[in-house]
Amino acid sequence: MNIDDLLMREKARRDAYKNLAACFHVPNRELTTMLKGLERRLGVLGSGALSYAALMRNEFESLKDLEELKIDFARLFVGPYSLLAPPYGSIYLEGERKIMGHSTLDLLETYRNAGVDLSDNFRDAPDHIAAELEFMYLLVFKEIQALENSDVDTTIDYFEKQRSFLSEHLGAWAFEFADSIEKEAETEFYKNLARVTKAFVRQDLDYLSDLP
Repeated sequence: MNIDDLLMREKARRDAYKNLAACFHVPNRELTTMLKGLERRLGVLGSGALSYAALMRNEFESLKDLEELKIDFARLFVGPYSLLAPPYGSIYLEGERKIMGHSTLDLLETYRNAGVDLSDNFRDAPDHIAAELEFMYLLVFKEIQALENSDVDTTIDYFEKQRSFLSEHLGAWAFEFADSIEKEAETEFYKNLARVTKAFVRQDLDYLSDLP
């Protein structure tokens, strides 16, 4: 793979993480842009998640209003009582239905070591699925900057950061989380979001594992 092909692939990976993260916020009409972007980037990557992303976009664009999606979003990820698919890593990594555990503290240290602080506008726990997807976006973003500057050591360092974070954090709980969504969702949109998440994260784990 030459440098231009590698950059094209890495930019698709970067933006796919950004687009996927947007799907785990309260749905609004602006989401259609992110869904189109996700479908396009998964196509570049040749991802098995592409067909599910297309189904998500088609369903979203066919909705007359978003009330049904918002209700399902709240049932799955917000409450007000029990969460059917808690979007927090500590729930799955620590075997207890509580957030801000030891894994969360380790995650915060990982963020700090990468020079990242959560935005003041982010009002959720640091191990929320959207935050972890955004962090992967940032790691790939910095890897691309180094690659474009022909900084080999920094490029390798950011590949290693991605591999470590995906195996120890996001990739260690995303599949169980997505299984919960697929089981409990009442809309096909969120069932397909679960399938996209599993297929994309699995592909990226394999991709990073295969890198020399």
